[in-house]
Amino acid sequence: MEALSKAVITRMEDLAHERKMTINQIIIKGGLTQSTISYIRNGQSKYPQVSTIYKFCKAINISLKDFFDCELFDELI
Repeated sequence: MEALSKAVITRMEDLAHERKMTINQIIIKGGLTQSTISYIRNGQSKYPQVSTIYKFCKAINISLKDFFDCELFDELI
């Protein structure tokens, strides 16, 4: 799996856990499809779209800046 995709999924899982929600609950709330997240998880989508991450963030009321302000993304540089 591409490092960026892995970091995005890990961040989504961490944020969901912090909110005591599942990723599925969040993606439904954000208007995303299960297949979109599955493609990222399975490595079929190596570069997740910003619009996907934005919808996830909107569903849990955080900014894109907050999403990416994490050590997971520091390691990609």
